[in-house]
Amino acid sequence: MTKNKHSDDHVQRNMGGWRFSDILRDFAVTWQLLKDPRVSLLLKVALIFFVSFYWISPLDLMIGPIDDTAMMILAFRVFVQMAPRQAVEQALIRLGYLRVPTPSDQPDRDVWDIWSDKPDNKTIPGQWRVVDDK
Repeated sequence: MTKNKHSDDHVQRNMGGWRFSDILRDFAVTWQLLKDPRVSLLLKVALIFFVSFYWISPLDLMIGPIDDTAMMILAFRVFVQMAPRQAVEQALIRLGYLRVPTPSDQPDRDVWDIWSDKPDNKTIPGQWRVVDDK
């Protein structure tokens, strides 16, 4: 997989958001990243420790499981943001949230750059032929 700015921008656009689908995506990406050897063992242990500790801790911001769930969602988001970008990109591809760009995704330069660089020449390059209707 090649590393380029377009790829990083695309991954960055696909991450974030607080809709329910974004939270589920973060959960799925976190699960993929926990199995990925490129992610630091220290980062994995920190996530598991933080979520477990906060879940069983008697100190709560609110009564009930609402704050525990919110902190777990926030921990997953931070974990995904701190994971290596290539691992996150691979997880998004495996889960179907990101497509691998193919050469066919790039527009043909001759098709899209139809005007010449000279401002006085407004001719579209191409071929023509005479069709006889008879």
